[in-house]
Amino acid sequence: MEAFKYGCVVRGANFCARPVLARQLSRYVSAGQNVVIQGERRIGKTSLVHETIAGMRGWKAICADFMGVRSVTDVCNRLADALARFDDEENLYRKTLAMLAHVRPVATVDAMTGLPTITVDASASKNPSSVNTLLDAVAHHAQKRKVCVVMDEFQDVLDLPDGDQVLALMRSRIQHLADTCFVFLGSARNAMLSIFLSPKSPFYKSAVVFGVDEIPDDDFYAFAAGRFATGKRMLPRSLFQRVLEFVSRTSGDVQELCDAIWQVTSPGSTLTDADMEKGVQVVFARESSAYATFSKPLTSIQLRVLRALAVLGGAHPLSGEFLRLADVTTPTTVKRALAALAKAELVYDLNGEYKFVSPFFREWIRRRP
Repeated sequence: MEAFKYGCVVRGANFCARPVLARQLSRYVSAGQNVVIQGERRIGKTSLVHETIAGMRGWKAICADFMGVRSVTDVCNRLADALARFDDEENLYRKTLAMLAHVRPVATVDAMTGLPTITVDASASKNPSSVNTLLDAVAHHAQKRKVCVVMDEFQDVLDLPDGDQVLALMRSRIQHLADTCFVFLGSARNAMLSIFLSPKSPFYKSAVVFGVDEIPDDDFYAFAAGRFATGKRMLPRSLFQRVLEFVSRTSGDVQELCDAIWQVTSPGSTLTDADMEKGVQVVFARESSAYATFSKPLTSIQLRVLRALAVLGGAHPLSGEFLRLADVTTPTTVKRALAALAKAELVYDLNGEYKFVSPFFREWIRRRP
Protein backbone atom coordinates (compact mmCIF):
# COMPACT_ATOMS: atom_id res chain seq x y z
CA MET A 1 0.00 0.00 0.00
CA GLU A 2 1.21 3.50 -0.86
CA ALA A 3 -0.32 6.22 1.31
CA PHE A 4 1.23 9.20 -0.48
CA LYS A 5 1.67 10.05 -4.15
CA TYR A 6 3.75 12.83 -5.68
CA GLY A 7 5.19 13.87 -9.02
CA CYS A 8 1.91 13.23 -10.81
CA VAL A 9 -1.71 14.38 -10.83
CA VAL A 10 -3.24 13.07 -7.60
CA ARG A 11 -6.92 12.26 -7.29
CA GLY A 12 -9.43 10.97 -4.78
CA ALA A 13 -8.06 9.91 -1.40
CA ASN A 14 -4.55 10.96 -2.46
CA PHE A 15 -5.67 14.55 -2.99
CA CYS A 16 -5.68 16.98 -0.07
CA ALA A 17 -9.03 18.71 -0.50
CA ARG A 18 -9.10 22.47 -1.01
CA PRO A 19 -12.84 23.13 -0.77
CA VAL A 20 -12.70 26.93 -0.88
CA LEU A 21 -10.54 27.00 -4.02
CA ALA A 22 -12.51 24.15 -5.61
CA ARG A 23 -15.84 25.95 -5.12
CA GLN A 24 -14.47 29.19 -6.53
CA LEU A 25 -12.92 27.44 -9.54
CA SER A 26 -16.09 25.44 -10.27
CA ARG A 27 -18.13 28.66 -10.26
CA TYR A 28 -15.81 30.23 -12.83
CA VAL A 29 -15.82 27.15 -15.04
CA SER A 30 -19.62 26.75 -14.85
CA ALA A 31 -20.03 30.38 -15.87
CA GLY A 32 -17.69 29.94 -18.85
CA GLN A 33 -15.17 32.37 -17.34
CA ASN A 34 -11.62 31.84 -18.56
CA VAL A 35 -9.21 31.46 -15.65
CA VAL A 36 -5.48 31.91 -15.07
CA ILE A 37 -4.17 29.70 -12.26
CA GLN A 38 -0.71 30.59 -11.07
CA GLY A 39 1.47 29.31 -8.26
CA GLU A 40 4.84 27.75 -7.60
CA ARG A 41 5.75 24.35 -9.00
CA ARG A 42 4.61 21.30 -7.01
CA ILE A 43 2.03 23.35 -5.13
CA GLY A 44 -0.87 21.27 -6.48
CA LYS A 45 -2.37 23.46 -9.23
CA THR A 46 -2.89 20.71 -11.78
CA SER A 47 -4.35 18.26 -9.27
CA LEU A 48 -6.74 20.94 -8.04
CA VAL A 49 -8.04 21.57 -11.57
CA HIS A 50 -8.43 17.88 -12.44
CA GLU A 51 -10.15 17.02 -9.16
CA THR A 52 -12.48 20.02 -9.39
CA ILE A 53 -13.59 19.34 -12.98
CA ALA A 54 -14.01 15.62 -12.24
CA GLY A 55 -16.42 16.58 -9.47
CA MET A 56 -18.57 18.77 -11.76
CA ARG A 57 -21.50 16.80 -13.16
CA GLY A 58 -21.46 16.52 -16.95
CA TRP A 59 -18.14 18.32 -17.40
CA LYS A 60 -15.07 16.95 -19.16
CA ALA A 61 -11.61 18.39 -19.69
CA ILE A 62 -9.29 18.57 -22.69
CA CYS A 63 -5.85 18.78 -21.07
CA ALA A 64 -2.70 19.91 -22.90
CA ASP A 65 0.66 20.32 -21.16
CA PHE A 66 3.00 22.82 -22.80
CA MET A 67 5.99 22.25 -20.52
CA GLY A 68 9.20 22.45 -22.53
CA VAL A 69 7.64 23.22 -25.93
CA ARG A 70 10.28 24.48 -28.32
CA SER A 71 8.40 24.84 -31.63
CA VAL A 72 4.99 25.40 -33.13
CA THR A 73 4.94 21.70 -34.02
CA ASP A 74 5.40 20.89 -30.31
CA VAL A 75 2.37 23.05 -29.47
CA CYS A 76 0.30 21.35 -32.18
CA ASN A 77 1.38 17.91 -30.99
CA ARG A 78 0.43 18.67 -27.38
CA LEU A 79 -3.03 19.83 -28.48
CA ALA A 80 -3.45 16.87 -30.83
CA ASP A 81 -2.49 14.43 -28.09
CA ALA A 82 -4.95 16.10 -25.71
CA LEU A 83 -7.72 15.63 -28.28
CA ALA A 84 -6.76 11.99 -28.79
CA ARG A 85 -6.96 11.30 -25.06
CA PHE A 86 -10.24 13.20 -24.77
CA ASP A 87 -12.06 11.10 -27.37
CA ASP A 88 -13.38 7.82 -26.03
CA GLU A 89 -15.57 7.04 -29.01
CA GLU A 90 -14.23 5.77 -32.31
CA ASN A 91 -16.38 8.07 -34.44
CA LEU A 92 -15.19 11.15 -32.57
CA TYR A 93 -11.59 9.99 -32.93
CA ARG A 94 -12.07 9.64 -36.68
CA LYS A 95 -13.66 13.10 -36.85
CA THR A 96 -10.63 14.52 -35.06
CA LEU A 97 -8.29 12.98 -37.61
CA ALA A 98 -10.41 14.36 -40.45
CA MET A 99 -10.43 17.85 -38.99
CA LEU A 100 -6.64 17.80 -38.67
CA ALA A 101 -6.02 16.76 -42.25
CA HIS A 102 -4.35 20.13 -42.93
CA VAL A 103 -1.47 19.21 -40.58
CA ARG A 104 -1.29 15.58 -41.75
CA PRO A 105 -2.02 13.73 -38.48
CA VAL A 106 -0.66 10.28 -37.70
CA ALA A 107 -2.70 8.04 -35.39
CA THR A 108 -0.85 5.52 -33.22
CA VAL A 109 -1.31 3.65 -29.97
CA ASP A 110 0.98 4.34 -27.02
CA ALA A 111 2.87 1.11 -26.31
CA MET A 112 2.99 1.80 -22.56
CA THR A 113 -0.60 2.91 -21.90
CA GLY A 114 -2.51 1.38 -24.80
CA LEU A 115 -4.18 4.75 -25.36
CA PRO A 116 -4.57 6.38 -28.78
CA THR A 117 -2.21 9.21 -29.69
CA ILE A 118 -2.08 11.71 -32.53
CA THR A 119 1.00 13.47 -33.85
CA VAL A 120 1.20 15.99 -36.65
CA ASP A 121 3.66 16.33 -39.49
CA ALA A 122 6.49 18.72 -38.65
CA SER A 123 6.66 20.23 -42.13
CA ALA A 124 2.90 20.80 -42.21
CA SER A 125 2.65 22.31 -38.73
CA LYS A 126 5.69 24.58 -38.49
CA ASN A 127 3.71 27.71 -39.40
CA PRO A 128 2.15 29.43 -36.34
CA SER A 129 -1.23 29.51 -38.10
CA SER A 130 -1.32 25.70 -37.78
CA VAL A 131 -2.27 26.15 -34.13
CA ASN A 132 -5.66 27.44 -35.30
CA THR A 133 -6.37 24.07 -36.94
CA LEU A 134 -6.01 22.40 -33.56
CA LEU A 135 -8.09 25.04 -31.79
CA ASP A 136 -10.85 24.58 -34.38
CA ALA A 137 -10.87 20.87 -33.50
CA VAL A 138 -11.12 21.81 -29.82
CA ALA A 139 -14.09 24.06 -30.62
CA HIS A 140 -15.79 21.21 -32.49
CA HIS A 141 -15.51 18.94 -29.44
CA ALA A 142 -16.95 21.66 -27.24
CA GLN A 143 -20.16 21.90 -29.24
CA LYS A 144 -23.20 20.77 -27.22
CA ARG A 145 -20.94 19.60 -24.38
CA LYS A 146 -19.61 20.98 -21.15
CA VAL A 147 -15.92 21.13 -21.96
CA CYS A 148 -13.10 22.87 -20.13
CA VAL A 149 -9.80 23.24 -21.97
CA VAL A 150 -6.83 23.08 -19.59
CA MET A 151 -3.50 24.43 -20.82
CA ASP A 152 -0.78 23.60 -18.32
CA GLU A 153 2.60 25.38 -18.08
CA PHE A 154 1.20 27.87 -20.57
CA GLN A 155 4.04 30.35 -20.02
CA ASP A 156 6.44 28.07 -21.91
CA VAL A 157 4.80 29.22 -25.16
CA LEU A 158 6.75 32.44 -24.62
CA ASP A 159 9.99 30.50 -25.15
CA LEU A 160 9.14 29.77 -28.78
CA PRO A 161 11.10 31.76 -31.38
CA ASP A 162 7.74 33.07 -32.65
CA GLY A 163 5.98 32.88 -29.27
CA ASP A 164 4.37 36.31 -29.52
CA GLN A 165 2.80 35.41 -32.87
CA VAL A 166 1.54 32.07 -31.54
CA LEU A 167 -0.05 33.80 -28.55
CA ALA A 168 -1.70 36.38 -30.82
CA LEU A 169 -3.14 33.66 -33.06
CA MET A 170 -4.35 31.63 -30.09
CA ARG A 171 -6.03 34.63 -28.54
CA SER A 172 -7.73 35.58 -31.81
CA ARG A 173 -9.29 32.14 -32.01
CA ILE A 174 -10.07 31.62 -28.32
CA GLN A 175 -11.96 34.90 -27.98
CA HIS A 176 -14.61 33.56 -30.37
CA LEU A 177 -15.08 30.30 -28.43
CA ALA A 178 -17.50 31.82 -25.94
CA ASP A 179 -19.08 28.48 -25.03
CA THR A 180 -15.78 26.90 -23.99
CA CYS A 181 -13.99 27.63 -20.73
CA PHE A 182 -10.18 27.83 -20.90
CA VAL A 183 -8.03 27.33 -17.80
CA PHE A 184 -4.41 28.43 -18.15
CA LEU A 185 -1.94 27.12 -15.56
CA GLY A 186 1.56 28.42 -15.01
CA SER A 187 4.36 28.20 -12.49
CA ALA A 188 6.51 31.13 -13.59
CA ARG A 189 4.70 34.04 -11.99
CA ASN A 190 6.37 36.86 -13.90
CA ALA A 191 5.89 35.15 -17.25
CA MET A 192 2.21 34.41 -16.60
CA LEU A 193 1.62 37.97 -15.45
CA SER A 194 3.29 39.32 -18.59
CA ILE A 195 0.90 37.24 -20.72
CA PHE A 196 -2.34 38.13 -18.94
CA LEU A 197 -1.73 41.49 -17.25
CA SER A 198 0.56 43.34 -19.64
CA PRO A 199 -1.29 45.80 -21.92
CA LYS A 200 1.08 44.78 -24.72
CA SER A 201 -0.01 41.14 -24.60
CA PRO A 202 -2.82 39.78 -26.83
CA PHE A 203 -4.17 37.94 -23.75
CA TYR A 204 -4.36 41.16 -21.71
CA LYS A 205 -7.20 40.84 -19.16
CA SER A 206 -8.69 37.93 -21.08
CA ALA A 207 -9.05 35.77 -17.96
CA VAL A 208 -9.51 36.16 -14.23
CA VAL A 209 -6.30 35.55 -12.25
CA PHE A 210 -6.62 32.81 -9.63
CA GLY A 211 -3.75 32.14 -7.21
CA VAL A 212 -2.94 28.80 -5.59
CA ASP A 213 -0.74 29.03 -2.49
CA GLU A 214 0.21 26.67 0.32
CA ILE A 215 -2.43 24.40 1.82
CA PRO A 216 -3.45 25.70 5.28
CA ASP A 217 -1.46 23.88 7.97
CA ASP A 218 -4.52 22.52 9.80
CA ASP A 219 -6.01 21.09 6.61
CA PHE A 220 -2.73 19.57 5.50
CA TYR A 221 -2.10 18.00 8.90
CA ALA A 222 -5.57 16.43 8.96
CA PHE A 223 -4.92 14.97 5.50
CA ALA A 224 -1.41 13.66 6.28
CA ALA A 225 -2.39 12.24 9.67
CA GLY A 226 -5.32 10.49 8.03
CA ARG A 227 -3.13 8.95 5.34
CA PHE A 228 -0.61 7.71 7.94
CA ALA A 229 -3.50 6.33 10.01
CA THR A 230 -4.47 4.04 7.11
CA GLY A 231 -1.20 2.23 7.87
CA LYS A 232 -1.66 2.43 11.66
CA ARG A 233 1.01 5.09 12.08
CA MET A 234 0.48 8.10 14.32
CA LEU A 235 1.78 11.46 13.10
CA PRO A 236 2.35 14.01 15.89
CA ARG A 237 1.40 17.56 14.96
CA SER A 238 4.80 18.88 16.08
CA LEU A 239 6.61 16.52 13.71
CA PHE A 240 4.38 17.50 10.80
CA GLN A 241 5.20 21.16 11.44
CA ARG A 242 8.88 20.30 11.08
CA VAL A 243 8.11 18.49 7.83
CA LEU A 244 6.30 21.59 6.53
CA GLU A 245 9.17 23.89 7.47
CA PHE A 246 11.77 21.54 6.00
CA VAL A 247 10.16 21.59 2.54
CA SER A 248 8.91 25.21 2.67
CA ARG A 249 5.27 24.02 2.67
CA THR A 250 5.35 22.90 -0.95
CA SER A 251 2.64 20.26 -1.17
CA GLY A 252 4.41 17.96 -3.65
CA ASP A 253 7.55 17.93 -1.50
CA VAL A 254 5.50 17.32 1.65
CA GLN A 255 3.99 14.25 -0.02
CA GLU A 256 7.44 13.06 -1.13
CA LEU A 257 8.92 13.30 2.36
CA CYS A 258 5.83 11.71 3.94
CA ASP A 259 6.12 8.83 1.46
CA ALA A 260 9.78 8.35 2.44
CA ILE A 261 8.85 8.37 6.15
CA TRP A 262 6.14 5.81 5.40
CA GLN A 263 8.74 3.56 3.76
CA VAL A 264 11.00 3.48 6.85
CA THR A 265 8.32 2.98 9.52
CA SER A 266 6.05 0.14 10.56
CA PRO A 267 2.37 -0.19 11.57
CA GLY A 268 1.75 0.65 15.19
CA SER A 269 4.50 3.25 15.45
CA THR A 270 4.36 6.86 16.56
CA LEU A 271 6.49 8.85 14.14
CA THR A 272 9.55 10.65 15.50
CA ASP A 273 12.28 13.07 14.44
CA ALA A 274 14.52 10.05 13.85
CA ASP A 275 11.96 8.69 11.36
CA MET A 276 11.91 12.04 9.57
CA GLU A 277 15.71 11.98 9.27
CA LYS A 278 15.55 8.43 7.90
CA GLY A 279 13.01 9.68 5.39
CA VAL A 280 15.32 12.49 4.33
CA GLN A 281 18.08 9.94 3.81
CA VAL A 282 15.74 7.86 1.63
CA VAL A 283 15.13 10.92 -0.59
CA PHE A 284 18.88 11.59 -0.73
CA ALA A 285 19.49 7.97 -1.76
CA ARG A 286 16.93 8.32 -4.56
CA GLU A 287 18.17 11.67 -5.83
CA SER A 288 21.80 12.22 -4.79
CA SER A 289 23.17 11.12 -8.17
CA ALA A 290 20.99 13.79 -9.81
CA TYR A 291 22.21 16.37 -7.27
CA ALA A 292 25.82 15.48 -8.11
CA THR A 293 25.04 15.89 -11.80
CA PHE A 294 23.49 19.31 -11.17
CA SER A 295 26.54 20.39 -9.17
CA LYS A 296 29.26 19.14 -11.49
CA PRO A 297 29.11 21.96 -14.10
CA LEU A 298 29.08 24.72 -11.46
CA THR A 299 32.11 26.88 -10.82
CA SER A 300 33.67 27.04 -7.36
CA ILE A 301 32.16 30.51 -6.85
CA GLN A 302 28.70 29.31 -7.85
CA LEU A 303 29.00 26.37 -5.45
CA ARG A 304 30.03 28.67 -2.60
CA VAL A 305 27.13 31.02 -3.31
CA LEU A 306 24.80 28.03 -3.48
CA ARG A 307 25.97 26.82 -0.08
CA ALA A 308 25.63 30.30 1.45
CA LEU A 309 22.10 30.37 0.09
CA ALA A 310 21.39 26.99 1.68
CA VAL A 311 22.73 28.09 5.07
CA LEU A 312 21.52 31.70 5.27
CA GLY A 313 18.53 31.76 2.94
CA GLY A 314 18.08 34.12 0.02
CA ALA A 315 16.41 37.14 1.59
CA HIS A 316 19.66 39.14 1.80
CA PRO A 317 22.16 37.64 -0.66
CA LEU A 318 24.16 40.86 -0.93
CA SER A 319 24.73 41.31 2.81
CA GLY A 320 28.19 41.27 4.35
CA GLU A 321 27.41 38.01 6.16
CA PHE A 322 26.40 36.33 2.90
CA LEU A 323 29.52 37.58 1.09
CA ARG A 324 31.78 36.34 3.91
CA LEU A 325 30.22 32.86 3.98
CA ALA A 326 30.40 32.61 0.18
CA ASP A 327 33.99 33.88 0.31
CA VAL A 328 33.44 36.51 -2.37
CA THR A 329 34.43 40.16 -2.25
CA THR A 330 31.79 42.01 -4.24
CA PRO A 331 27.96 41.91 -4.54
CA THR A 332 28.37 41.88 -8.32
CA THR A 333 30.03 38.46 -8.11
CA VAL A 334 27.08 37.15 -6.10
CA LYS A 335 24.59 38.60 -8.59
CA ARG A 336 26.34 36.89 -11.51
CA ALA A 337 26.45 33.58 -9.67
CA LEU A 338 22.76 33.78 -8.72
CA ALA A 339 21.83 34.61 -12.32
CA ALA A 340 23.73 31.52 -13.52
CA LEU A 341 22.10 29.33 -10.86
CA ALA A 342 18.66 30.64 -11.82
CA LYS A 343 19.37 29.97 -15.51
CA ALA A 344 20.31 26.40 -14.54
CA GLU A 345 16.91 26.22 -12.76
CA LEU A 346 18.48 25.36 -9.42
CA VAL A 347 17.14 28.50 -7.74
CA TYR A 348 14.54 31.14 -8.55
CA ASP A 349 13.79 34.70 -7.56
CA LEU A 350 10.48 35.15 -5.74
CA ASN A 351 9.77 38.81 -5.02
CA GLY A 352 13.45 39.58 -4.47
CA GLU A 353 14.21 36.48 -2.37
CA TYR A 354 16.17 33.60 -3.89
CA LYS A 355 14.88 30.12 -3.15
CA PHE A 356 15.91 26.60 -4.09
CA VAL A 357 13.71 24.83 -6.61
CA SER A 358 14.13 21.66 -4.52
CA PRO A 359 14.25 21.86 -0.70
CA PHE A 360 15.95 18.45 -0.66
CA PHE A 361 18.75 19.73 -2.90
CA ARG A 362 19.06 22.73 -0.58
CA GLU A 363 19.53 20.42 2.42
CA TRP A 364 21.96 18.20 0.51
CA ILE A 365 24.08 21.24 -0.35
CA ARG A 366 23.87 22.55 3.24
CA ARG A 367 25.19 19.27 4.64
CA ARG A 368 28.12 19.02 2.25
CA PRO A 369 31.52 19.50 3.96
